Amino acid sequence: MRYTVTFYSLLAVLTAAAAAAPDNSSVFDFPEYPPPMTPPPNQTLADSVAPLPANEISGDPALRNLRIHFDTGKFGPPVELVHAYFDFWPTGVAVSSNGRIFTSFPRGNETFTLAEVNTATTEIPFPDQDTNTPPAFMNTTNPGFSIATEKLILVQSVVVDGQDRIWALDVGRPRVNGTTLMAASPGGPKLIGFHQNGTRFTTITFPAGVVAADSSLNDIRIDLRGDGFAYLPDSSPQRPGVVVVNLSTGQSWRHLDNHPSVTVQVDLISFHNGVPNYIHPPISPFAVTAFNRFAVDGVALSSDGEFFYFAPLSARRLFRIPTSFLKIQPSAINPNAIILANQAVQDLGDTGSHMNGLESDDQGFIYLTAPEHNAINRFNPKTGMIEPFVRNPFIQWPDTLAVASLKNGGNFLYFTCNQLWLSPDYQNGTDLRTKPYAMFRVPIEGGKANQL
Repeated sequence: MRYTVTFYSLLAVLTAAAAAAPDNSSVFDFPEYPPPMTPPPNQTLADSVAPLPANEISGDPALRNLRIHFDTGKFGPPVELVHAYFDFWPTGVAVSSNGRIFTSFPRGNETFTLAEVNTATTEIPFPDQDTNTPPAFMNTTNPGFSIATEKLILVQSVVVDGQDRIWALDVGRPRVNGTTLMAASPGGPKLIGFHQNGTRFTTITFPAGVVAADSSLNDIRIDLRGDGFAYLPDSSPQRPGVVVVNLSTGQSWRHLDNHPSVTVQVDLISFHNGVPNYIHPPISPFAVTAFNRFAVDGVALSSDGEFFYFAPLSARRLFRIPTSFLKIQPSAINPNAIILANQAVQDLGDTGSHMNGLESDDQGFIYLTAPEHNAINRFNPKTGMIEPFVRNPFIQWPDTLAVASLKNGGNFLYFTCNQLWLSPDYQNGTDLRTKPYAMFRVPIEGGKANQL
């Protein structure tokens, strides 16, 4: 009983003391955030502060010298201009170990479609003008179709393989009136291999069941391991898929036809330099649409050749599939090959921008163009995360990527910029692009993934 009385006496004293003390607390006196820890990396790469120009503030002098947070538009390694295109607009780029640069042009009335850079501002046909001059573009016996020819019709992509040889992908569908791709005839679409001296060492054509008249082959990746395989995305929205070629036998087959991973996002609205971009086609019915024309487009092989990475141009998601599934030719011997390949696709998630070109290096990184951010990012398979790599306002629609390890020193990522969203196909027939188009390079830590 004595302890109870003592306790209540002490409580009364404390209560009285608390009542007598002044209350300086506030309803807002609590921590808004938990104690700070190490922030995630790279979050302020493009951030800075500076006073605003005089014409962008009110007349109050209190605002005159305030430093306001802003986006610099830049991060990453220095961007070096290596070539300016004053004639034709480029898509492909490939660089050999001795520094020779090869490039390709989608052909309308361009006099050549596969070229080598010979000065900082000019290109010459590769291997020569004759190879770049087909006997005709239109099939007189089958209107609306192109022709079958060993000559080059429209080279969409060019790559240099691990043996320093050049591979050119001829879509076989020339552009007419600047916008319409003619239908392909068997023998028009082809994969051609050249030695650096210009001699042709192989020409692989495709049966109509593999590359149809309205197919739109877009890129190439070459794996020289084993028999050797080539992987070619078909970006046609009518028949999206992946064409696989056995380089030893010349046989080819398709996988992932109309799989969700290779198809367009029908309601995609892309943003370039902050402006929403719709397609305003200059042909009937002149209907404005979302940016939804291009299916699977950018592709890359992992450095060990075990994974094939791919992305539709008209989407913002990255996918991959083990190449072991793609190498199986669907047939009576392998009747489940298509089902198993479809089930093996891995969705790697949203990328924040649609992507045109992909590329790998020997460190395992997968470089991703980000036309909506004037940037190139990279996917890190070890963490499953996308990392910032380089961003610059001059990177106006990065199209194709190529990693080169040069004999005279240095590893570089080369890329073309062609301002594609400003071309007549999308701007109601008006060309809003500004020449010259550009080829840049940036230094990288890794080297070329040779896939040998």
